[in-house]
Amino acid sequence: MSPEPIYMRFENVSSPHRRFYEVKVDLSLFYPKRLVRRWGPIGSRRPRAIRMAMAEPRNLTHQVEAITRLRKRTGYQTMAEVQTLAIGAPAA
Repeated sequence: MSPEPIYMRFENVSSPHRRFYEVKVDLSLFYPKRLVRRWGPIGSRRPRAIRMAMAEPRNLTHQVEAITRLRKRTGYQTMAEVQTLAIGAPAA
């Protein structure tokens, strides 16, 4: 299983847009985990946000991949990405 991203930030800095999009996974000891998405103008004090509970790790991974594909297709660039170890992975 690949590492699960816990934070990603995308930005579209072309002149009329100047927007950001963040994806964060709220970590906990048990599932369901929450996928938190925030977006809005860069520097916004009150960005919009939505929280989704994910019961299956597979659904969480698919959702993050879909968001990444969509953001890249609409002109966003990845600015930050933090990953954690995969669940159930043997320690090195």
